Amino acid sequence: MAQYKVPREIQIIANRALEYNRSLPMGKRAAYKDKGNKRVPGTGMLTARRLASGRVNDSQIQLMAAWFARHSQANQDKRRDRTSKMAIAWALWGGTPAQRWAKRIVKQIKTDENR
Repeated sequence: MAQYKVPREIQIIANRALEYNRSLPMGKRAAYKDKGNKRVPGTGMLTARRLASGRVNDSQIQLMAAWFARHSQANQDKRRDRTSKMAIAWALWGGTPAQRWAKRIVKQIKTDENR
């Protein structure tokens, strides 16, 4: 599985989102899911941690591209309020720079597979 170096801008966005999300009361945090009687980090938190670490693999890139495709249009209004859960989730996934980067990498992966 190929590894990709995360652009610095995306690492910074993910780090800031992690810090901001942690500063909120549990009920206002984005990217947590209920599991039994406790809330555990969801895919957004795990993605942010990977992005902040600076390395992701191709399956993570494909997951990111799919997430952005699913959430980009429908939630634009919710992202305008930077304190909304959607805006925080968007930043946890690396924001718009990560959306463009993931889309470009997925296109590259598909091109390489067709060779």
